[in-house]
Amino acid sequence: MTEMSFLDHLQELRKRLIISLIALFIGMAAAWPLTPTVQRFIQRPLQQPSITQKWQYDLSIWLTRAFPQVGRYLGLAPEPPQVTPHKLNYMAPLEPFFVQMKISLVTGLGLAFPVILYQLWLFLAPALYPQEKRYVYFFLPFGTVAFILGVLFFFYLVWPLIISFSLAYESDLLFSMLNLSQYVNFCLRLMLLFGLIFELPLLFLVLARAGLVTTDFLIRQRRLAILLSAMIAAFHADVVTMTVVAVPIYAMYEVSILLIRLLGEGRPSPTSSQAAPIPVTEAGSDYPPEA
Repeated sequence: MTEMSFLDHLQELRKRLIISLIALFIGMAAAWPLTPTVQRFIQRPLQQPSITQKWQYDLSIWLTRAFPQVGRYLGLAPEPPQVTPHKLNYMAPLEPFFVQMKISLVTGLGLAFPVILYQLWLFLAPALYPQEKRYVYFFLPFGTVAFILGVLFFFYLVWPLIISFSLAYESDLLFSMLNLSQYVNFCLRLMLLFGLIFELPLLFLVLARAGLVTTDFLIRQRRLAILLSAMIAAFHADVVTMTVVAVPIYAMYEVSILLIRLLGEGRPSPTSSQAAPIPVTEAGSDYPPEA
């Protein structure tokens, strides 16, 4: 562990921030040609059958094949879900350009995330003991994979559910006119949130290895974790989004407890291995041996 003054910490922080910003700029430039593809991927739930329709169709197919009598009793006649394509609208002249800028920024952040995570590790490394610095080989890949898993979980499960719930209100009296900026901003904000949610086990593991938290402490704070999960999710207005945000947050809290139990907790004391031996007196003597 290296001792650093306050000014040294500020200089180190500035250095890590500058490198992170350069990596973000490079990632943004590399992501610019990919923005049309990313935007089509974001709009995919608007061009495909809703995920609930797919689930209902798959369930009815399974019931009619596995239990034909039940299918006939329920009158199931599985039909492929109908597709009702939707388009986004924009009202400002340069709105699509600024939306493309936002998409390239967030996509560039994803590309530069391993570099940013490594800079964060280098900033924290002086506060670690030599035997703890080797955890960088676990910190970087686990943090990157966790962020990617959070993004994939959002795009393949959460986002289709939200859009399906929103479009379910369409009827003869209601039709959707989804705005481009609002749609993309909402998606990108939730995407980053889920990427960070899946980083919670890594954060708690680092705190546990530093001796700041224990599994017993986390178990005692489960009610508080549920409350904080609900409070974070409460920033979203609809019940569906609140639920799909709160449940993964608390699930990652439980994963953190399991991960800490598997990998151990607490930092070893630097003086524990160098403890002075207990003097042993000779038999029949009331005094310790001379130094």
